Amino acid sequence: MLKRTVLAVVFFLFLSFAAGASMISFCVVETGVPLDVNERRQSLFWENAFMDVFFDAGYIISNAPILRLEGIPSGEIIGEFDLMDFRRAGIDFIIIARLDYNADLALSDVSFFIYKVTPENKIHERQLDKQPSRNERDEYTFMKTTARGLIRYID
Repeated sequence: MLKRTVLAVVFFLFLSFAAGASMISFCVVETGVPLDVNERRQSLFWENAFMDVFFDAGYIISNAPILRLEGIPSGEIIGEFDLMDFRRAGIDFIIIARLDYNADLALSDVSFFIYKVTPENKIHERQLDKQPSRNERDEYTFMKTTARGLIRYID
């Protein structure tokens, strides 16, 4: 009888803790890339690195299609997205990576923006310093390290 009681108490304790995870959408925005040019490899690498890191950290993550803009938006970058779509999908946070390409279609600048969807609130903004060129493996490791550094800004 004592075993059943102890087992019931332990089972009850496990059920009483709610498991929850924030839902995060990762969006890549390319600026300076013509619409008729294929997807840039760098954009796909950044997207994959962030999805890997945040998934491994226990977050529910999705991605939006890569968005191309002619130039850097003059206002807040969040204005390029329909937040109602994110709210309907239950997204808690949006992480936007803005990848700015120069006329030679080489990556020139990378900026990150983290927004809380409800209420709409910019949590963090970061621009990466210009990095020396590396091989793809080292570059991907750098991308994942950068993504890990942004985890602390999510609840």
